[in-house]
Amino acid sequence: MNRRDLLHLLGATAATGTLAGLPAQRLLAAGRRLHRRARRGGLQVLDPHQSDTVATIAELILPTTDTPGARAARVHEFVDTLLADWSPDDERARFLAGLADVDARARAAFGADFLGATEAQRVTLLTQLDAEAQARAATPDPRQQPFFRQMKFLTVFGYCTSEVGAKAELHYETIPGAYDGCGPFGGWRAGPGDF
Repeated sequence: MNRRDLLHLLGATAATGTLAGLPAQRLLAAGRRLHRRARRGGLQVLDPHQSDTVATIAELILPTTDTPGARAARVHEFVDTLLADWSPDDERARFLAGLADVDARARAAFGADFLGATEAQRVTLLTQLDAEAQARAATPDPRQQPFFRQMKFLTVFGYCTSEVGAKAELHYETIPGAYDGCGPFGGWRAGPGDF
């Protein structure tokens, strides 16, 4: 996926009400700013258990393979900073309620919260949440989006705007191409319009 495709995807699928109206370039810039702020300090909204839950869900969405995963991109810190700096109180409350629901569902199904469940149980629960989100995909109001749809968006947004994601997965180069200052000059002729 190239950078333009990423920007289009992020701009088209902004599942967070605060970000929904931003053009793609501003969305990318916002993501980068959020990552810089996330590196500065500790948790602001999430408690350690919630942060670890977000990190674990994000890692299951974008796992470490031959490239770093969501945990290495520090998506959980990105989400915490986004919730603190950008999210209105009602949106933040919906996200935290969604996290609590994940734990409640895990306890009801497996007798342990999400982090205490086995990886297979976690995958089963997230598959179920994804199916529910797909069933409600036609909901046009971002405030009514299922938690897992928002979580997937934030994971991809946080990952793709991180330095890890941009370099390892998207192969972003600050200055693309190579400079060959000692190339042969012969054979080139100026044509009309070259000057």
